Amino acid sequence: MNLRRLLLLGLILSMLAPLSRAQPPSQQDQNDSNRNSLSPRIRTGVVPVPLQINELQAVNLVRQRFEGNVLRINLIGEAANRRYQIRMENEGKIFTVFVNASTGAVSSGN
Repeated sequence: MNLRRLLLLGLILSMLAPLSRAQPPSQQDQNDSNRNSLSPRIRTGVVPVPLQINELQAVNLVRQRFEGNVLRINLIGEAANRRYQIRMENEGKIFTVFVNASTGAVSSGN
C-alpha cells in the first residue's frame, strides 16, 4: 500500500516539475502581449460604445410607432453612431426606420 502511494506521489511530482521551472513572463513580454491583444479599433483610438438596445428591443420600439412587417434588421455605423436599420413593409410599401443602438431613439429613413 505504501509503495503504491509513493509511486503515485512520484508520478504527480514528475508531472508538476516542468510547471515549477517555468519562468514568469518578463515585463516587456507582458507589454507586447497586451499591445498585441488590443483590437485594431482600440489601437486607432475608436473606442466601441456598448450597445444598450438589442435587436428585439429595437423592433419593439419601431412597432410602437409604425405598423408593418419587419423584413430585415442590420446594425450599421460605428461607435456612438451605431444604429439598427430596419426595413419594413406595410400595404405593399417598403420603408426604412432607424433605431439608435445606444439611446433607443427612433427615426424614419424617408
